[in-house]
Amino acid sequence: MTAKDREILLSNSLFSSLGKEICESWVRGKRALILSAKKGETLMAAESFERSLVLILKGSARVSKIGADGKRTVINVLSAGDVFGMATLFYESGYPSEITAESPCRTAVFPKELVEEAFASSPEFAKAYVTLLSQKIHFLNRKLEIFAEGEAEEKLFRFLSAAAKGRTEFELSFSVSRLAESLGVGRASVYRAFDALSEKGVLKKEGKKIVIFKPEGLLK
Repeated sequence: MTAKDREILLSNSLFSSLGKEICESWVRGKRALILSAKKGETLMAAESFERSLVLILKGSARVSKIGADGKRTVINVLSAGDVFGMATLFYESGYPSEITAESPCRTAVFPKELVEEAFASSPEFAKAYVTLLSQKIHFLNRKLEIFAEGEAEEKLFRFLSAAAKGRTEFELSFSVSRLAESLGVGRASVYRAFDALSEKGVLKKEGKKIVIFKPEGLLK
């Protein structure tokens, strides 16, 4: 484990609650594994997963839902310090999404038994786990709100409001094509929605920079 690995590991609330000594002892004893993945490689999918908590140490990964028609909808992009695998860690079912390396990735994989040990030995870890799980539930609820809105304009505003995380200025971390995939609409619809929101004085887009003028709501 490199110094950068340790920095990323301890930036996550779950593992910072345990401390680097415990986490490093798991890696040294090969109970937790450091793995690499090439761009485009599947990290976790419905029929290809292990019951493990996975932390991204380097790179990024795309979280997609695959519809009955085979169409993929991007619902999130994970980066260094983010974790995944919680959805099936304690639930006997296939993984509900497909996670693919968007760029070359380096990950730390903590099998279920290590997570159970952490629960048993650390109340701080248990609290951090529940907090993170709650955050993921709220994130998914916001996504459902986005997809529930019928018009591309409303979908886009809700999506950008969630991505802003309370800020009035931020940069999009992905392309308009990826944004269109996330919203389930075409690229042309996204461009038209940006133009409409700009004309209404709700926000403006300058390259990847987004400035929100009316964070209180689209129609208010």
